[in-house]
Amino acid sequence: MADSVKAGVFRFRYILLAIISFCYSIQYLDRVNTNILLPFISKDIGMSNYEIGIGAALMLVFYGPSQVVTGWVCDKIGSRKVLIFSIIAWSALTYLQSTVHSVSEWYIRMVLFGIMVGTEFIPSARLIVRYFPPLQRARAQSILSWAWIITPAWAPMVSTLLFTLYGNEWREIFKLLGLIGVIPLILVILFVFDHPEQNRFVKKQEALEAYEDEIKQGIITAEDVQKGDVKIIAKKSQGLNVSFSKILQTPGYIPLVFVYVAAQLAFWGVMVWSAQYLIQVHGFSVMKMGVWASIYFIGGALGSFASAWVSDKILGGRRKPMIILCFACMIPFIVILATLTKGVSPFVLLLTLTGAGFFSNMVWGPAITLPADMFPVESYGKAMGGVNCIAYMAAAASPFIMGGLIKIDPVTKSADYFYAWLWVAFTALLGVVAASMLVDRQRLKTAASGKTVAS
Repeated sequence: MADSVKAGVFRFRYILLAIISFCYSIQYLDRVNTNILLPFISKDIGMSNYEIGIGAALMLVFYGPSQVVTGWVCDKIGSRKVLIFSIIAWSALTYLQSTVHSVSEWYIRMVLFGIMVGTEFIPSARLIVRYFPPLQRARAQSILSWAWIITPAWAPMVSTLLFTLYGNEWREIFKLLGLIGVIPLILVILFVFDHPEQNRFVKKQEALEAYEDEIKQGIITAEDVQKGDVKIIAKKSQGLNVSFSKILQTPGYIPLVFVYVAAQLAFWGVMVWSAQYLIQVHGFSVMKMGVWASIYFIGGALGSFASAWVSDKILGGRRKPMIILCFACMIPFIVILATLTKGVSPFVLLLTLTGAGFFSNMVWGPAITLPADMFPVESYGKAMGGVNCIAYMAAAASPFIMGGLIKIDPVTKSADYFYAWLWVAFTALLGVVAASMLVDRQRLKTAASGKTVAS
């Protein structure tokens, strides 16, 4: 299907994407700063590597089910209200981090964080699906993914700088971050609305582009959109709400779940342990670790958008080839990373971190867009929520497994991450197998009946 959007014409959806991505980046600061400052947090409250893994696992275990509930609520009441709630919850829990003084309090905070902040992704991705036409969605979702890719690239430098400025006091950083939450809250209240036709900043032509699928399928008319009657559009779209049982039975959905499982297993393993790896294996200082930890994620930002651009512009909306390429090319870089030791050439470490980041993050744009290719917007929340739920619950094991595979010499106290990185390579192999079973699709023809057309 050709991209019907006229080039050179500005659209408000690009501003909306920037706002949503900014909001997600701010919300993601907590996770990044927590992982970067873990060496100091763990020392302060007396937490072992094993307990670090348990804490990360608890957050992810509860984050997963929150995705299903969030998806269902978004499909029922809209994404805007859920996103506002998410920002408020994030601000409160980020500030709460500064009050943690024991391992048990750390566990409680991680459980609450998983439940409450698991509400941010689905409404963000769902708004993008609603505002963007089909052949721009992968690129838009890849830019959203920069929130969790690029944030770990710049946040380590900011957090380590603040840590130094605050006299090596990590608690003050989380107090500051909690207060910053007011900025994304104001932006969402002023500029983000559930439907393009009800957003005063969106022109009629742009709204028509957002409903390209529904108009072509005869579900609604161009006149409905131009009138901006939200109630009429909602009434005509009621039949598009696909049940979760039909979602589960759709060919390609279960493989997509396992693709996301593999992606999250790899991502959270790297997120939790990359800072520790650079300090323990390569002997980096705090500031140097912050700079080098960002390299992996800078490569990831480039890989994410490049993959989505190829999927949208060159492959005409096909997602499967780029997802397979992502996992297949990721494996050799992770294996090389496993073999690197202290004193290795900085160029080799730079190339390996960049390559691993580039290929491992190519998955996001195509994978997040696939549920929108398979199901109507009205069911995207449930579909993506189901994928995320299982993926995050499985991903909870990754930091724990990696923590168990890290070997510490009892005499020299040196760390060996060889088997920990091989675990990440194994998750990529799982991704290759799952991606090979995906089904690329053309646009839905009879969304209400749950039927799809394989390409």
